[in-house]
Amino acid sequence: MKIALYVIAILWVISGTFLIIYTEQTREVLKKLFLTDKVKLVAFLPLIVGLVLIVGAFFNRDVFWLAFIIGLLATSKGIYFFAAPPEKVKGFMEWWFINANPGTVRLFGLIGFVLGVALLSYLR
Repeated sequence: MKIALYVIAILWVISGTFLIIYTEQTREVLKKLFLTDKVKLVAFLPLIVGLVLIVGAFFNRDVFWLAFIIGLLATSKGIYFFAAPPEKVKGFMEWWFINANPGTVRLFGLIGFVLGVALLSYLR
């Protein structure tokens, strides 16, 4: 389980770095991957990541609260994406990939980077 937490943390650091440095190019790549008409499929990624973080929190006491809280947030995001009307989720996804200000995208990249580094620093 520790390996899964390392993988998630490293992916956060990498994606956060790319969102900060190469904002538009990274947004285009993510748009090709995640902007789809089948928005229910997009819900599985945060749901799986959230569940891995929650389970991983119980196996690594050093990162318990950080992983548990972020896991709950990710799981609730996945549940919302799955349960919400598809047009609302699609509207949110279109806003993020098309209309969001580059400064906003960089801010979320910075948040992802910091969360990844924090998770890496607590893992032993």
